[in-house]
Amino acid sequence: MADFLGKLKSKIDKGLSTVNVKSKELIEKQKIKMQLSELEAEKKNVLLELGKLTYLMIEASEGANKIAIDEAPNSKKSVELKPDKWEQVVLSVLSSICDGKLDSILFENTDKDFKITAKVLSAEVQKSIPKSEQKGQNLQWLGRVLGKFGIASRKFSKRINRERETVYEFDKQKTLSTLNIVERSRINTSKKTQSTAYREQMIAKSSETTKLDTKITELEQQLSQIGR
Repeated sequence: MADFLGKLKSKIDKGLSTVNVKSKELIEKQKIKMQLSELEAEKKNVLLELGKLTYLMIEASEGANKIAIDEAPNSKKSVELKPDKWEQVVLSVLSSICDGKLDSILFENTDKDFKITAKVLSAEVQKSIPKSEQKGQNLQWLGRVLGKFGIASRKFSKRINRERETVYEFDKQKTLSTLNIVERSRINTSKKTQSTAYREQMIAKSSETTKLDTKITELEQQLSQIGR
């Protein structure tokens, strides 16, 4: 009888041990499966982001290429016309004048051209420059900016209200043409910068995908080893 009970106890202990092992294996499998599911979902999101970045990079690249082709005859000039932020203010003021928004500040205005004193043009430009950054944007600086972009048709001195002043004359058509070239060049540079940024983000996302694939492979191997 004692021998029978001993064998029965041994079988029960062995059965319980087997159940415990199977339970632990089941729990471990479920845990790994949940991790795999989370990683697969993360990978799916990364791939979606990668797809969007690819589209944006191609769009920016094609836009930059189209502008470059359109500007081919003026390529050398376009390369030279790269305004900094304060030079851009001067160009913006001239653009507003060409659009008829600042007629009141002009010394003379006709259908073909307009004249404006250097002091008045400089004062209008200064309005868009924060006082903390108004350093060196004087009449000489203004003259250099206009010379760089070759916008003013001519410059002359004239006595106005008993004072000798510098007057700039602008051909409206020539001014608008130059402003358009500069703007297209600026957009082209911006698109190239965007394309580069998207490419860098794509590389980072691709690296992220590779890391996720490695983790998924490792977990799948662990899962296949459970219960062996």
